[in-house]
Order: sequence, then structure tokens, then C-alpha cells
Amino acid sequence: MPGAPLRVALVGPREDPFADDPDREHRERMLRSFEEICRDIVTFGTDYTLSREFLGIEYLAATLRREGRRVAVVGAGNEGLDDKALIARLAAFAPDLAGFSLLYDLQLKSALTAARTLKRARPETFIVFGGPLASAISALLLDTFPFIDAVVEGEGEAAIARLADAVEGRCALDAVPSLARRSDGGIVKHNRATPADLDTLPHPARDIITAIRQRGLPVPSAYLTTSRGCKAFCTFCTVPNIVRGMKDGVYRMRDPRDVVDEIEAVTRDHGVTRFYMADDNFLGYGEASNRRMLAFADEILARGLKINFHAECRVDSLVPETLVRLREAGFDQILFGLESGSAKTLKRWAKGQTVEENEAAVALARELKLDLMPSMILLDWESGLDEVEESIGFIERTRLWRSNQPLWLVNRLKVHCGTAAARRYDNVRGKPDLPPVDADDADSLARWCAAATYQRTPIENPHVAAFWSALNGEANRWSVLIDEVLPPLLKTLRETSRDTGRDDALARIKRIATFRRSVGGALAGLMRRLVNAAREQENAGHRPDGLDVVARRFVEGFEAELFPEGLETWLAPKPTGLVAMPGAASRSAEAMPAEIG
Repeated sequence: MPGAPLRVALVGPREDPFADDPDREHRERMLRSFEEICRDIVTFGTDYTLSREFLGIEYLAATLRREGRRVAVVGAGNEGLDDKALIARLAAFAPDLAGFSLLYDLQLKSALTAARTLKRARPETFIVFGGPLASAISALLLDTFPFIDAVVEGEGEAAIARLADAVEGRCALDAVPSLARRSDGGIVKHNRATPADLDTLPHPARDIITAIRQRGLPVPSAYLTTSRGCKAFCTFCTVPNIVRGMKDGVYRMRDPRDVVDEIEAVTRDHGVTRFYMADDNFLGYGEASNRRMLAFADEILARGLKINFHAECRVDSLVPETLVRLREAGFDQILFGLESGSAKTLKRWAKGQTVEENEAAVALARELKLDLMPSMILLDWESGLDEVEESIGFIERTRLWRSNQPLWLVNRLKVHCGTAAARRYDNVRGKPDLPPVDADDADSLARWCAAATYQRTPIENPHVAAFWSALNGEANRWSVLIDEVLPPLLKTLRETSRDTGRDDALARIKRIATFRRSVGGALAGLMRRLVNAAREQENAGHRPDGLDVVARRFVEGFEAELFPEGLETWLAPKPTGLVAMPGAASRSAEAMPAEIG
């Protein structure tokens, strides 16, 4: 009589902010739950990212279920689970194998906390970490945390299927590809699996969407991939580490008909008509990619699917005629990896594109009436004021501040583990000094996670540092206002105007809309004012001084034009969270601002 199927838990950990750095961007410190966002906002507008799926573990779940495994997919953030609730959920499921997917740094502390507690309660559970961050620091994780049994490096489908066999005793751990684990001789790393033929993979399970629906919450979009990999080697990107060692398959494409089959199924089964294409480079490379894109658009149109989708693209992959066809098929929002308006910066980051190509891409997107999401990195720890000035000039010339999310322009380069940027930082500044860690102590664990993931990368040029601190402080204040304070206020005002037709409620709604429309231009003006002041001090040989005062006066002048009585007076009683200083509460990039007007 066959035994019970292997029980596998696949976890997308919640995000835990590093809140001790006043110069951190607001969106990385205000981690509101999806439920809180839904409660407060009027409409999701153009934001495709709010109900973010853990597409990687949904692919793993589908792979394991195809082989008869019993799988629980847990998206802690989507399901509103704190660490205690996540641990209780895992303990109740009692997995034989538990996998934790680490996309990036904010998930590390929660994953370690849950894994440690689960291992203590169920020593027999085999615990494996995976994902871009875990792949980059596999040896460090195994050296530091004995409750982690192994780490999958790179793509996970072949590895997780074979690992499940090993846990059941059907094969030895030696037979599992892409695995890093301990041995008597130290840590061993197995050869990476052959890159997956994407058309042989099952469509990802949609457990995350189902879980959100079961909580009575809306699902504004579903995640989907039409390809994997990227041929570029941008220094700040984690993708090159994932494809490291691949001789073939660095960039692979799915059959367009299979992609549209998946879209049709998600639309039919879950009622979702908006899709976030999570490809590293949606448009791909060369004529084969271009033919695939045209076939994809034609297939959507032939089936009469009424959908919309967002995608991220390189500016050197654009074919205008193809974009026109994709636009007809529902492509309505594009995120370009512009990154910088400085040729010097683009070269240092190995972007492989020019400022002129960036400008042409922005113009083309506007011509096609695509909603343009600006992916800009204003500076890094090595930037000089000349580079910052060039990027601000680029923002001014292209009017990127007119986007629906202008505050996304306030962004500095994040050093991610395993990237060329991290290796450069190590060579110049030295590797992070890791403190001793007690995994049972939350503060100790947080300090270790912060050090291990480059949370402190001080800016070398003091004038650039002063510019960033002043700019980010005011941008954070506006972000708190737009993300946290105004949405529930606007919702209340709209309900009031609808129920009673009160003129004062309508007037306040219009004032909020005007403020939202004006913030982008004010931000560009603030950037210019600050960089000019910083340049003047640098040229005079003076130490940076008073840029925060310059920023405050500029913002007060802008706000006085819209709110002569004073913004905080207009909002009275003063809402919780409206802070006129750097370091206001923040949330991550997974929950970017929603449209409110």
C-alpha cells in the first residue's frame, strides 16, 4: 500500500523593513499589508504590483503537484501573516520539506525566524532556501544557520523535484542538481541543472490569487512570464548571478500560444484581466524575439481577449512596429530600465546603452501613449555631483516627472548580494563586517541581516550625500502624505460628496487632485535647486551645509501656493504619520503608491 504523499511547504516570506537609516527611501520602510492598502484606497489606478504573486514558488508548486506531492503555498505578505501566524500555519501543515524563497533583502529576517522555529518544532523537516538572494549567499547561510539544510542556487524546478525524491529516500542528496549543502569536508555545491525548457513546465499554480480572494480582497493583477533570463550584465542586477555558468539558455522564450493559453485560463478561472509580465527583458533580443512578440500580440487579438499588461524592457530592444501591435493587444504600461542620464554612470553600471537611446525610448513611449514608469537610479555611493546634475538634466528634458509615480525618481543604487556592484564595493570598501548573531534574538538577527545585505553603503562625496539626504527627506514626507494620509481622506471625502453632495468635500477632492498633479514638477524643481546649491558649495571649497534648510523652504513655498492656510492646518486634525522630516514611516517596492485621483 503506497504511503502518504510527501508534504511540501513553499513559503514567500513577508518583508521586514530596515528602519534605522534616515536616508532610506520611504517605500522601503513603510510596509503596509495588502489588506490595509485595499481598505484605504479608492482605486488601484495604474499600479500593477500591489497584489504581488510569488510566481517562483507557484511554478515549484505546479511542478511538485504534477508528481503527486501535497503542496502548501504560503505568501505571508499576501495573506497578512506575521511571523507568529506564519509559523503556526507551517506547524499545522507539518511539512516533510519546507522551502523559503528569498527574492531580496527585506525577506531575509522573516525567513530565518520562521525556518529556525519550524526546525525546532519539527527537526525531521528538511529546510531549503532558494531565490536570488539565497543563491548569492548560500555558503554564508549554511555556515551561519545550522537549521538550514541546503540552498538551491539558480532555477528551482529540477532541483526541488529531485530534492523531494531525496527526502523520500528515492535518491541520494548527491543526485540533486543546483544544491549547496554541508558535507564532512565543508560546503559542497552541485552542478547547476540544465536550463529548463520553458514549454515543458506546467503553468504556475495560482494559490496566491486564491488566498487573496478567500480573504475577500480584490486581485488587481496576476503575474506571468513569457521568457526567462537576460543577456545584459548590469552591475547592480541579480539576474547575472542566476544565469551564472549557463553555456546555453541564458535567455529563453516560451511559445506565444502557450503564454496566451495561460492568460486565458487565469482570466477564466480567476477573473483577472490585468497582467504584470515579470520577464527580466520582455521584448528580448533580435529577430527571433521580435517574431515571438508579434505572434504573442496576434494570438491575443485572434482570441478576442480584453486584457491589459505591464512589462519591463531594455531601451535597446525596441521595435516601433512591434510595440504598435502589442499596444493593440493590451500593452498599456512600460517600465524602461533607463537608470541614469549620465554617460559616465551608465558605463560604470555596464548598462550597454546610451543617454540618447534613453531619450529616444521615452519619446517613443509617449508617441504610442504608453503609460511610462520611470526606472531611474539617481546616484550610487561613488557618484559625483556632475553625474547627478546630468541625470537631473535628463529628467528635465524628458519630463519624467510627469509620470504617475514621480517620487519613484528619488532612488539610489542598492548594493545587492552576488552582484558585480557588491564585488566592486567589497574591493574598494571591504566586505561587510558581520556581527555575531543569535538567531533567537530579534535585534541580533536584524543587525546581522542588515550587515550581510549591504544596508549601509555611505556615499563618498559629502556634497552628494548632503544633496541626497535633503532630497530624500522631503520626498519621504510627500510619500507618507500620498501613500498613507491622503488615500483614506480621499475615500472619506468621496463617500461624503456622494451621500450628501457637499460642496466643501468636492472642493477638497479637487485640491488633493491638484496637489498630486503638481508634485512631479515640484520634485524636479527641488532636485534642481538642491544640486545647484550643492555645486555652489563644492566649487567654493565649502563643506556642505544647510541643504536641508534649502529643501524645506522650497517645499514650504510650493505647498503654500496650494494650501495658503498651511498643509497640516488644511489636513487638521493632524493625521498620524504626516512627518515633516526625513525618516518617516515607509513601505517596500512591492507596495508602491496607488492612484488616488
